Amino acid sequence: MKRSFVVPASLLLALACGGQAATRDMENLDRGVVAVKTASGVFVGWRVLGTDPANLAFNVYRGATKVNASPITGATNLVDEAGTASSIYSVRPVQDGVEQTVGGEAAVWASQTLKIALDRPAGGTLEGSAYTYSPSDIAVGDLDGDGRWDLVVKWDPSNAKDNSQAGMTGNVFLDAYTLQGRKLWRIDLGVNIRAGAHYTQMLVGDYDSDGKAEVACKTAPGTRDASNAFLSKGPAASDDDSKDYRNSAGRVNAGPEYLTIFEGATGKEMATVVYVPRRHPTAPDNPTAAQLKAIWGDDYGGRFDRFLATNAYLDGKKPSMVFQDGYYTRMALAAWDWDGKTLAQRWLFDTYNGDTKLRGQGNHNLSAGDIDGDGLDEIVQGASAIDHDGKSMYSTGLGHGDAMHLSDLDPDNPGLEVWEVHEDTAMAYGHELHDARTGKILWGQNYASDNGRGMAADIDAASPGQEMWSAAGAGIYSSKGKQLSTAKPSINFRVYWDGDLQDELLDGNKLDKWNGNGTTRLITLEGTSCNGTKATPNFSGDLLGDWREEVILHDDANLYLTTTTVPTTHQLYTLAHDPVYRLAMSWQNGAYNQPPHLGFWLGAGVDKAPKPDIRLVGAVSGVGHRPEVATGNGRLSVVRSGTRMVVDLPWNEPTELRVRSLEGRVLAIRAVEGGSRVEWDLDEVVRKGAVLIQATSRSGDHRSAVLAGF
Repeated sequence: MKRSFVVPASLLLALACGGQAATRDMENLDRGVVAVKTASGVFVGWRVLGTDPANLAFNVYRGATKVNASPITGATNLVDEAGTASSIYSVRPVQDGVEQTVGGEAAVWASQTLKIALDRPAGGTLEGSAYTYSPSDIAVGDLDGDGRWDLVVKWDPSNAKDNSQAGMTGNVFLDAYTLQGRKLWRIDLGVNIRAGAHYTQMLVGDYDSDGKAEVACKTAPGTRDASNAFLSKGPAASDDDSKDYRNSAGRVNAGPEYLTIFEGATGKEMATVVYVPRRHPTAPDNPTAAQLKAIWGDDYGGRFDRFLATNAYLDGKKPSMVFQDGYYTRMALAAWDWDGKTLAQRWLFDTYNGDTKLRGQGNHNLSAGDIDGDGLDEIVQGASAIDHDGKSMYSTGLGHGDAMHLSDLDPDNPGLEVWEVHEDTAMAYGHELHDARTGKILWGQNYASDNGRGMAADIDAASPGQEMWSAAGAGIYSSKGKQLSTAKPSINFRVYWDGDLQDELLDGNKLDKWNGNGTTRLITLEGTSCNGTKATPNFSGDLLGDWREEVILHDDANLYLTTTTVPTTHQLYTLAHDPVYRLAMSWQNGAYNQPPHLGFWLGAGVDKAPKPDIRLVGAVSGVGHRPEVATGNGRLSVVRSGTRMVVDLPWNEPTELRVRSLEGRVLAIRAVEGGSRVEWDLDEVVRKGAVLIQATSRSGDHRSAVLAGF
């Protein structure tokens, strides 16, 4: 993951562990062009891909006018002084002096905040009190395969509850939106999924590597998919969807529990299985209060129904889903794979009948990454870690915590580190830094108090590595544990914003810069944070433009996505193509949300950033992309006839045809019921340049062919 000046430390770890890194499938993103009107003209930013060659340059066009005098080889942003609010910008990669096809275009935003209107669910009344809905946590993925991030928004009712609180709640809804504000679908999780920060953790990822993401979460009888139909597959086929399993306290401690994977583009159920881990190994659906207390430590639901989830590349190639229940006492995690047809359990780790030393050694959050250098991801629980094969790695024995950070926090220590705060006042450390691979404590302090918050971020350029601080700590510490300041900034989220290689600090809607002994306010963002006193964003991460990050906040009916307009001189590939960061984008929405981190120390310089070993899924021929490989026998023939395209398929069965730009943007889709020849009258947009034609048969064969412009 990290590098020394001579040999990457990840390679040293891989050699030591006998591992060999695999090429990971990741999203085939477009250039993410963003244009914002500023006082100086128009700020334009665009994306570098993790697979782009080092000598790739770019040209930027305002309409048909090239803005730059010579191809841009540095940072992928500029300010066009001649730009206006009505300008349209496009970006074209330049490889070896030859300009490629358009890599994306954008109209100009009036301000640096994009307002995305939402379809707010209607509220209701429960137990004599009215409740309303607000948008809460967001997960991201390319749901429709167009190379752009889409949003899966969780709607929580105003009567959502913590596990410790009694009371009925309204239903939880999941909505999908494009960044352009188009609603794709809505899923209603039903009365048997309680609303609250610990209950619904949603995962989004392209689990079958077909170029489109799926959505997975815990479901139950009464859940409706986006077609408004009750779940009907697997165990859900024979359940009673009219049954309300809530007890008098509003908790759901009995009844069937499911895991469902939904099609990302439509929100329709693809597969449903029994949720693992079960409430109780011998009485899974209807345990008694005594059985629950014996295994979890309470009989009402305060220590179970504490769910977490993350994506992880357990085979080093494709993302798997990992769902967890419990961390105060029993801790159980199940890993799942989706191949497009079957939702299959890969492994189950359970302290009830497995390694008991991990009992009680988890957090209100989790992380994932390749911590032992074998090319396969591990699950980091805070005070413990679980290997890619579902076996325990270590436990520090320091117990539960509310916050943790996994990254290259100390560049002198090989591999990754974990900054962790602890709740148990009897433990040796209130906060500590430990080696992510071995659990060895590198340094820490004890404050004999419940240390509820902790933060790690690179805020001091003069101090190598990242700085760390916590709610109980006496100031800010270096990566070696040296106190740098008695003052402390906010303890919440970190964001790359102002153009240098250090982190800025986000708390609620306020973004600040550390100035050495305090903070300076950079911007107050539009919108409101979520998760109550935690004051976390709906989402933060690299979604548009260059490598800097966007922040999404909300009001009751809108999302507010804000991007930076501060120029930077540094060029770096999108953070989403760093393996550790991409996983963080998946787990960010879980329970006590934590900010995403890279798997390397950016402060060493962008020239030290490791080249990710990734394959862009659904990739097409062109700069930054690897060509798609056809399977089966026969060839796809595509010719033009006037304004029409004639496609001869090598089979005679239902087929999906896609027309893509050579940068991967989906231009048109057509479903063909049968027949080996298809004639398609293409519109003017598609006819402007060369395009890639992709054909996928119902049986899973793939073909592609390039068609020259008309």
